[in-house]
Amino acid sequence: PEQGVPKSGEGFIDFIGQVHKTKEQFGQEGPITVHCSAGVGRTGVFITLSIVLERMRYEGVVDMFQTVKMLRTQRPAMVQTEDQFQFCYRAA
Repeated sequence: PEQGVPKSGEGFIDFIGQVHKTKEQFGQEGPITVHCSAGVGRTGVFITLSIVLERMRYEGVVDMFQTVKMLRTQRPAMVQTEDQFQFCYRAA
């Protein structure tokens, strides 16, 4: 929620993994649609971590700042709060 973040990123990372696994199981093409209340806070955290985890897996690269910066060129205010940004770092 916008009012806080989980203490641990483990459950959130598991959730992201389950979403991607389910998509693969059903053989779905195209992007995953994600949306929270405003479409920028929790949505931004999900998308940021999803991108960063994939890049870590395939490229060995973690650049949280550049990932959020790129997302903000497409949708301003992605990852709304400092707590959410720090959560992304801790979770990854």
